[in-house]
Amino acid sequence: MKRAEQNLVLLLSDMKGFTARTSGQTREENARMLALHDALLLPVVRGYRGRKVKGLGDALLAAFDSPTDAVLCAMAMQDRLAAWNSKAQAGERIEIRIALSQGEVRRSRGDLHGEAVQLALEAEARAEAGEVLLTDAVYLSMNKTEAATEVVGEVLLHGSGRIRLRRAVRGADPRAPYGGRALARLGRLPNPARAVRLRMATESALDFARTRIVWAAAALLLIAAAAGEHVSSGTGNDPLDRAEALLESREPLAALVELDRLADSPRAQDAEVQVVRGKAEHALGQLGPAFADFAAAVKQDPCALDEGAISALADLLDAEAFPAVWRPALLRLLGEQVGRAAAPAVRRLLASERAAARDDALHVLELSGSATNADRIAVARADLRDPRASCAARRSAMRRLAVAGGSEAEALLARAAEARACGSVEARDVLRRRQTAKMAER
Repeated sequence: MKRAEQNLVLLLSDMKGFTARTSGQTREENARMLALHDALLLPVVRGYRGRKVKGLGDALLAAFDSPTDAVLCAMAMQDRLAAWNSKAQAGERIEIRIALSQGEVRRSRGDLHGEAVQLALEAEARAEAGEVLLTDAVYLSMNKTEAATEVVGEVLLHGSGRIRLRRAVRGADPRAPYGGRALARLGRLPNPARAVRLRMATESALDFARTRIVWAAAALLLIAAAAGEHVSSGTGNDPLDRAEALLESREPLAALVELDRLADSPRAQDAEVQVVRGKAEHALGQLGPAFADFAAAVKQDPCALDEGAISALADLLDAEAFPAVWRPALLRLLGEQVGRAAAPAVRRLLASERAAARDDALHVLELSGSATNADRIAVARADLRDPRASCAARRSAMRRLAVAGGSEAEALLARAAEARACGSVEARDVLRRRQTAKMAER
């Protein structure tokens, strides 16, 4: 049974000058502006494991479990908009203000309620375009080495008391006011212009279809009757079904556009939706967002990941572009939560050309209880043969061979002991201990 209340970090943003702009634009121009807003920002929110709660016009409310993720996400959002604005025409520039709060909230009918929501609203009203404001609750629980902040004021609470507000410190570069580090962790994000074109084209097609829905239904029934087939109702209209079909057709960006249609519905956080989104993001090279969606799916349902999703997660172990800050979480997810089901996909990485990938793959197998002596020997052998392997990797190989045992492991240890290179001292110690143990058994 789910808890009635949760402690969450809330991110609230809105667009500068939205009302004035919409009053002077056509309906299509307004729709395009909002589509661009979502195309730029939603991948960043997902990349930092945020969940869109709702969007109302230009306003976006997202929830996070981690205060550090929420602050980094806000900085990355502002940096992405700054980079976009530096190259965009005046009519396509978007500026937002962001506020973050933390506290107990309750979910009802797809919305959040509680004092943390009110604090976010009050803090956001005090923010200027380009700023990131956060309450003291967020500041006290975040990793303070990730973002410098400064005190800017206080918010009076209803009844009594007050809460201090802080502001993330901006730098001098107008194209990356928050340094670009948080945005860079997400890797390559989708082209927003292309996403907007797809979304607008799809919306246009849907509008056209809605005006002719009666005729279309009648035509389908006639065709089905002529072919002697049964027409099932509604199966082709589900965004998840269409996204899965597009993914099968190797159109991941179009699949993400379909899934974004569910953003304002309770289904947006369903495990099966997050799995399909993660696969599409992985196909596009959005490694951070893909991991975030897979992790969120597993949190809801430990059995949510299918073979394709597990293969995508295993691929992240071998990806140099995957953010290092999330690698420990990836290892725990595969090793502890996915467990033995991940072993076949992960075991293939034991032959990777990258020592770090081999090491991580074996670590996952050890965590899941799937590691064998053959696995340990395979990684140790690869590390000893790899001319680029570090001293630390060669010493780790000695420890693995000590655990593995057997004649093959002993032969590798003997060669390493004679090589007079990194790890040779450890190899001789292992051989000495084995020899002492054999003598004691006699």
